[in-house]
Amino acid sequence: MLKSAPQEDIPADLASLIRIGTVLSVDLAEARCIVRFGDPDDPEPAQTGPIRWLSPRAGLTRVWSPPSMGEQVLLLCPDGQIGAAVAITGIVQDAFPPLGNSTAEMIEFADGAKITYDPEAHELVAVLPGGGTVDITADGGITLRGDVTIEGNLAISQSATVGETLTAGEDVFADGISLKNHKHGQVQTGSAQSGVPV
Repeated sequence: MLKSAPQEDIPADLASLIRIGTVLSVDLAEARCIVRFGDPDDPEPAQTGPIRWLSPRAGLTRVWSPPSMGEQVLLLCPDGQIGAAVAITGIVQDAFPPLGNSTAEMIEFADGAKITYDPEAHELVAVLPGGGTVDITADGGITLRGDVTIEGNLAISQSATVGETLTAGEDVFADGISLKNHKHGQVQTGSAQSGVPV
């Protein structure tokens, strides 16, 4: 049976356990942030020392998503101690308004890159800013099931195998030789067959 905490273990001021604050600075190397809290009209509002922020996972599975300067956070202060506080991110405010207004779920990054999944349209969309790149490493291979449309050039550094018909709208080149326009030498008209293209 769980025992109730002794009365003396409960801070006299319960308001000191939870506070609202704004991220003042972020130390990425140390994974710590400093949060300003208290009356925003105070000429010298209080602030924490370098404290941790809450991550979705921090065990064998880890997530890295540091807070932004100016982001509003909830401070959880064990025993009312600001020095032991943990910042919980994700509070919507005027400086960082809601990203969407539908059931579609979104992640937007500082450079404008956005990942969206719309459960009503069953559509996953990833948009990168100009010059953005995608790099996927999978030594075991990549399998795509479904039709694929590529709008742009395609470069393949090694062999390609096509299981069925390969259709080209203009031409196909093999070692600089055009399939559509190449000519054969050392032939004459009639029933004879030419050699390989030269």
